[in-house]
Amino acid sequence: MTEHMTLTEVKKTVVKIPVYQVIIGLIIAMVFFFMQGRPAAVSAGTGALISALGSLAFTVIVTWPFGDTQSLVGRMFKGEIMKFIVIGILFYIAVTNFSFQLMPLLVGFIATLLAFWVALLTSFK
Repeated sequence: MTEHMTLTEVKKTVVKIPVYQVIIGLIIAMVFFFMQGRPAAVSAGTGALISALGSLAFTVIVTWPFGDTQSLVGRMFKGEIMKFIVIGILFYIAVTNFSFQLMPLLVGFIATLLAFWVALLTSFK
């Protein structure tokens, strides 16, 4: 059986995720810096930042101070929708307005997005 998490525990978990994503993004950017140079590192860091900002949008909606435990599932659903909207807008801006290297940008994004899902799957069994 699974044990139920309190609203406070859920909030603590979702607040930690963007922080971990930024840390992972910095590590990935450093790896790209040493392997391919500064432009690749900036691209990878930007991809990670896009993912972290999407997760931050999710976090803000889930941890909004108003609401109770019954509305948590609905807020998580709304948070996911907002996360995808934020990610879509940021990717559009990144690809159309800047000359980022596409592969490092996607690697940084995907690695931190995987961290988001691993954290959620391991925290909410």
